[in-house]
Amino acid sequence: MHLACGCVTAADEPPRNEHGPAGQIASLEAAATAHVTAVAAAPLVNGKARPFLEEVAFRCLDRPFTAALARAAGAHRLDAPGQSDDLLRLLADSGVIAEHGGELGFVPGGLTDYLAACHVVRRHPRGPNLLHPHRRFLRPRSTWPWPDSETALFQVALWWTTAETAMRKRLRVLLSPRHRDPNVHFVATLLHRGLVTADDLREQTVEILLGHLGDDGRTAGAWRATLAALELLEPSRTADALERLVQAPGRRASSLRRFDAVEALAERDPARGERGLRLLAETLTGDRHERLEVAGMIRQRDTELGDRAARLLANTGDMGDLRVDAAKLTGDLALWAELVGDGRGISDSARLGLLAELADADQALASAAAERFAETASAGTTPVGVATAVRMWDPEVALRIADGVAWPVRREVDGPVRRMAVHLIGELVPARRFTDLERLSREVPDEKTQFDAASDIVEQGGPVTALRDFAANPKKSRERRLLAARGVGKVDPRSGGRLLVDIAESYKPTDPDQLKLLRDAHALAPAAAAKALEAIVRVERRPASFRVRAVELGIFDRNKTVELYEHIATTARDKDDARTAARKVLGMRQDIGEQLMARLAKKFTADPAFQLSLAREAGAHGKTVLHQLGLHTPSLELRVEVAAALLDVDRRLAADVIDKVVRTRRGGEIRIRAACLLPDRQALDALRHIVNDQDDEDVLLAAAVRAWEIDKGRGKRLLRDLAGSRRVSQHTRDRIGQVLGG
Repeated sequence: MHLACGCVTAADEPPRNEHGPAGQIASLEAAATAHVTAVAAAPLVNGKARPFLEEVAFRCLDRPFTAALARAAGAHRLDAPGQSDDLLRLLADSGVIAEHGGELGFVPGGLTDYLAACHVVRRHPRGPNLLHPHRRFLRPRSTWPWPDSETALFQVALWWTTAETAMRKRLRVLLSPRHRDPNVHFVATLLHRGLVTADDLREQTVEILLGHLGDDGRTAGAWRATLAALELLEPSRTADALERLVQAPGRRASSLRRFDAVEALAERDPARGERGLRLLAETLTGDRHERLEVAGMIRQRDTELGDRAARLLANTGDMGDLRVDAAKLTGDLALWAELVGDGRGISDSARLGLLAELADADQALASAAAERFAETASAGTTPVGVATAVRMWDPEVALRIADGVAWPVRREVDGPVRRMAVHLIGELVPARRFTDLERLSREVPDEKTQFDAASDIVEQGGPVTALRDFAANPKKSRERRLLAARGVGKVDPRSGGRLLVDIAESYKPTDPDQLKLLRDAHALAPAAAAKALEAIVRVERRPASFRVRAVELGIFDRNKTVELYEHIATTARDKDDARTAARKVLGMRQDIGEQLMARLAKKFTADPAFQLSLAREAGAHGKTVLHQLGLHTPSLELRVEVAAALLDVDRRLAADVIDKVVRTRRGGEIRIRAACLLPDRQALDALRHIVNDQDDEDVLLAAAVRAWEIDKGRGKRLLRDLAGSRRVSQHTRDRIGQVLGG
């Protein structure tokens, strides 16, 4: 309802009325009649007192009183200028209205709803229909109480005698499965207040409320409202329904709802409530969190029953970790110890937490439970956690547990867990720290734990023996052997370096990581690393390029480096690799390098061009090879290149090669190029030889022209002699004429 009109909102528990429907309506009708009588004589209302007051009440349903008064006055044509204030004064002076909480409204409070209902019924005496504004009368709502429920209650009561069939139809809709929640409360209020009499509706309403009472899905407020409404209609059946809910909860009633029922039952019948509480303690239902919560609530009402309920939950497997919380409710240390020692279905973390609380209460009991816990733990690491916790109050028990994990007899324990236990033993008994770690590094099956245990010894300042043995074991993985060797090297550089050298032997012959490892080893053990590298260099079956990279590491002195490069050059199977090594020598010792290049030039005879390259880099040491190559290689082009190279080291041998090329018939332009390598006088003699020789006319002419370019006089005579020779064509003579004429 609207407080602005002074209307009273219906509560979940409407007030009882001992006078029945006739009494309620008669009382309100008497008040309405008195008000009508009080104002009817006033000219202001113009003989319309009753309909006018009903109109005002109806308007009050959705607006403040003064606004409702103005609208009603307009509807009845009582709104002359200034008359609204007079009407308000008339109603107040006549006692029809009064102020309620700062707002005006009819008195008594329920009169507004009654008069509003009368207004609707007056206009539609045969009941609601589709044509008037209240065609949606008694429509289902989603919440209770309705804002206009009081007016609707009176409308139903007033229409019941003239339109009972329509009213029943509307009420049946409210009680239908789709709309009964929460609209059943309207019907319950109607029946409770006796505004209508209908046994069939009453029975249906009670059955619906009974069903709602056992529905666990209802909120606490909705459930209490259902209980209140049911008790108003059927007080005797309410207690029975509550008892049935506790005894036979069905699938939809949780322990929380059953506890609510027990409390409600205890208020009505303490003896039945006590029996219900006992039954609830022994038959908790719902999810595990709810069961635990209700057990605590039972304990607040009855300690003995609460402990019984909690003990049952503590021994119920599906409670999981909440078994621990249930046990805590009992305060029974023996039960705590039992769950710690053999808590099937309880997580290790929950058992550890309970162990700590048990130790605060009884350390001896906690120690005994801890040893059983270590044997029944779910996770492999938990026993070490148990031992770590126990050491705070019982180091001896902690040591026994840790020993059982580190050196298991009847079960297998993962290496990392055993290592954790060994560390704990070392903290409890420092004298065993290194001996147990060394034993673990030998006995544990998995390699990682072996390595970790051996490394722990060194990191904690112990002997390096275990780690050195691990690094030296060829059956271990190379990666961890390397880590172990480097760990040894931090304490004993020479031993660590030698271990790295030994590990390097496990690499493939061409693996560059082998060289990197030996370079690292050299920083720790120079002699051993250098020896290993030299051995690699001297193995002729290894690729020369790989051996060159070994020398390039730069760990040898100058003389040894030259020696090793020379060895690579002379033993390399690939000519390019051999030249690369020889060039390394040449860059460090020119004399030795040139001699080496000459030796290689004599070796690689299958490739004359490559021989020429080597011989050139050999300097003076390569002239013999160059000379022989220039005299015997089939390629005239290459002979010319050889001759050019010889000119830098031995002009006599170069002239010998050039002369052979020049005297080679049909050599073409190559003969001219060879002749031009000589000094001018010797070049002119060689060119004259070509001009006088048999060859292509173009070559003869080119040789004569080249001689003319060197020496005009001698060249001119050569051209004239050639022009008069019968060996050339007229075309060539003409060309000679053009040269001489130009």
